[in-house]
Amino acid sequence: MKTIPVLLFAAMLLVSCQTSTVVKDVHMRSDTAFGPDVLAYLDLFMSLNAQPYYSTTVGYGFKTFYTGPRKSHFSEAWSYGRQMQFEKGVSRRGACFFRPCLPTREETGVVAMDEADFVAAATKGLDFELAGKAGKIVGRIPAHAFRRVLDLKSSMKLPPAAANKAPVVKAPAPAEDDGIADDE
Repeated sequence: MKTIPVLLFAAMLLVSCQTSTVVKDVHMRSDTAFGPDVLAYLDLFMSLNAQPYYSTTVGYGFKTFYTGPRKSHFSEAWSYGRQMQFEKGVSRRGACFFRPCLPTREETGVVAMDEADFVAAATKGLDFELAGKAGKIVGRIPAHAFRRVLDLKSSMKLPPAAANKAPVVKAPAPAEDDGIADDE
């Protein structure tokens, strides 16, 4: 008899994670429309969630949330040969509630997109790859998640976004050898 309330609570919790919303920040004078949080990749011990968004201050993109047994060290985002702007977020050890448990890592990040790519993703979805020192993960965000953000944006009459200002980060050129040897 107690299982029914527990199942209802779990269902409500899952639905609450999937909701789309508009967040108004009066301090920064920005409005952000968030789409649903979707599962972009799932493996036995790893998962990657993604949540598309539109912000009046930073533009279009999606947030990533990786959970796995080790650090991912993601530093790049790619989609069909095009590098996307990726900003690494927080990395921390996951909580362990029941012993013995598999140690997990949780890492966040943000991928910036331009408006044309975001609108295209709203019709056919987006396949992408996050790559780093520890390997890579190929994920997929369905089109409905991007469409939901565009619907929220149009229904809330949000102003147009400022263009993403940061260019794609390129590797620095190697230092030139000046011919002086270091003696220890």
